[in-house]
Amino acid sequence: MPLPNPDRFEEYARKGADLLLRAIASAPEQRGARRLRDQHGTERATGKRVLFVSPRDWAEHVQYQSVVAHALRLRGADVRFLTCGGGLEICDRANTYEAPPMPCRSCTRYVEDSLDAHGFPRSSIRTGWEPLDEGSWPAIDEISIKGLADVSDGYLPLGQLVDIPLKWFLCAADIEGDPMAGVTTRAFLRSARRIGRGLRSALDEQRPDVVILLSGLFLFEGIAWALCRERGIDVVTYERAFLQETLVFHRGAPAGFYDFSDDWVRCQRPLEASEEEELLTYLARRREGQAFDQFWKFEEQEVAASEGRLAVLFTNLTWDTAVIGRDAAFDGIRTWIDAVVQAFAARPGHRLIIRVHPSERHLPGKRTRDSLEDYLRERFSELPTNVTVIGANDMTSSYPIMDAADVGLVYTSTTGMELALSGTPVIVAGETHYRGKGFTLDVADEVDFLSTLDAVLADPASFVPDVQRAREYAHFFFYRAPIAAPGVVEPFPGLARLTVDDLSELLPGKDPELDRICDGILDGLPFVEP
Repeated sequence: MPLPNPDRFEEYARKGADLLLRAIASAPEQRGARRLRDQHGTERATGKRVLFVSPRDWAEHVQYQSVVAHALRLRGADVRFLTCGGGLEICDRANTYEAPPMPCRSCTRYVEDSLDAHGFPRSSIRTGWEPLDEGSWPAIDEISIKGLADVSDGYLPLGQLVDIPLKWFLCAADIEGDPMAGVTTRAFLRSARRIGRGLRSALDEQRPDVVILLSGLFLFEGIAWALCRERGIDVVTYERAFLQETLVFHRGAPAGFYDFSDDWVRCQRPLEASEEEELLTYLARRREGQAFDQFWKFEEQEVAASEGRLAVLFTNLTWDTAVIGRDAAFDGIRTWIDAVVQAFAARPGHRLIIRVHPSERHLPGKRTRDSLEDYLRERFSELPTNVTVIGANDMTSSYPIMDAADVGLVYTSTTGMELALSGTPVIVAGETHYRGKGFTLDVADEVDFLSTLDAVLADPASFVPDVQRAREYAHFFFYRAPIAAPGVVEPFPGLARLTVDDLSELLPGKDPELDRICDGILDGLPFVEP
């Protein structure tokens, strides 16, 4: 067990204090919520009925939803919340390092206490499934792990819907070879059946006009969305963006994919000088390891020159939503890595550096259990002499390698966009948000990949990306498409603080960012402005 990081002692102390305060419903954001609640009048809502599905005690999301809910209520909406209520065998509130058992008591308590503090009516999924629960579901015990993917409950494809949350929970995507996969998959299916039945009951009873879901890819949300499609209910999803305290919203699409293709067609334009500077400052912060979601510090080292061209391949986390089901040219990230290594074995005059994602080892509490670094070691008893692997524990900075590279190879990694911004040709094999935006080489299959690789290795200068177009897209992606999170800050990951004390701050016309969110939810207007 690693020792606590002394650089994070303040974070540990703040989180410990919050944990104690949450036990008595007196965390700072809960006290602030009561102040907002007490300012509402008694007028009856006459507008659209909006239902927030809020099943987990992820504090920042409970508070994001609550502040938006206050703003919607001020605009006449009938706002309600649907919580979990606890009692499930397993869910994606925690991962395999933390559970089972699931933290139902503390999770339920925080969500319900916070919503009560804000003054919103709430009901629970548990209320709908518990009275008629069928229990252990023995019929799935004899089904193979592969066959479990096809399990359904009526018309609800539970096996498909639990795929992403299951892999997220296991911190692994190679579940057929995982000794924990069978028991965990069946537990997820039993929980999913209960969630589906509870959600059916809630949707039939409350009949919302709009349902708001986090990401759209997680366990409760994926099931809710499937049931909303079945009933023709409008769905809006949202997710945290790449800049701290910003959010992205989508209607009818998973916000967790960050796909702004339609908005980009409307919104593409040249950057102003201030926007160019803003983007360069942010990219410099990423290079220095100062992005909000980075938990490690790198060491800059020069890359030795050699004969031939240098290609650099960046891996992803296998269990990340950016990878699962995002295949394009290959049927999986491992197949792609195999093809790349074999390609360079057949091209000994060129070099390949594989940079394993540091999050495989350094993401707090989520160590990857099917590491691509381990896969490479097991798959190739001896790597070709022109192939080098930089492991997840190696703190060598990726940026000097990117600077030296003649070509970048990515599946869905954000580094592909960064490489293009520096003028390096990038071959994209997966379905990432920047694919098809005009500054990457997007391959369709392995044959296309190999022919494109050969062409770039022969003459990289002929494939230099349109850097200005890449900059326009990157600024749009990082700054213009997201919306500032209204009324909530996150001093440390997992903590939330309200910054709004007076409901008048949430009225129409007071905050254009908040107006964008509310107009998008209630009136169907675009969440991204030209």
